Amino acid sequence: MTQKNDLPVPPILVAQIGRLYNNMYKGCDKNFREHGFPLEMDQVPVLLSLYYTGGVSQQAICSNLRRDKASVNRTISFLVKNDMAIVIKDTVDKRKTCVKLTAKGESLAMQGDTIIEKYNTALAAGLTEVERKEFNKIMLKLIEIVDPH
Repeated sequence: MTQKNDLPVPPILVAQIGRLYNNMYKGCDKNFREHGFPLEMDQVPVLLSLYYTGGVSQQAICSNLRRDKASVNRTISFLVKNDMAIVIKDTVDKRKTCVKLTAKGESLAMQGDTIIEKYNTALAAGLTEVERKEFNKIMLKLIEIVDPH
């Protein structure tokens, strides 16, 4: 039988970031469920992307969220079907579209933003001001390393 010490260990930085991401995803999902939020967790970034930009092309959503086109299109179709968003064709180039939130979508996005802001505040409360600044500095550096453009 193999001793536990003989097992390979994942790269620590990648493992810790992955664990943080997974736990935050679960925490956000739990908060959304507790508030009766009607969207799945993977749909929330698309809704909030539209809220924060005021409307944008499907391609821009894919690019900003680093998500595949099919996934974003499914979410947009769901939002349109449920009167949360509309797709507007460009008057000059019919191939281009802009996705915008409806009043219902805007209201839901505001609710989602409030839920995330409360979660963010709870996370930040666990750190001192110095730790928050250092965390921000380190995160920006890591982001620049993995996505230098």
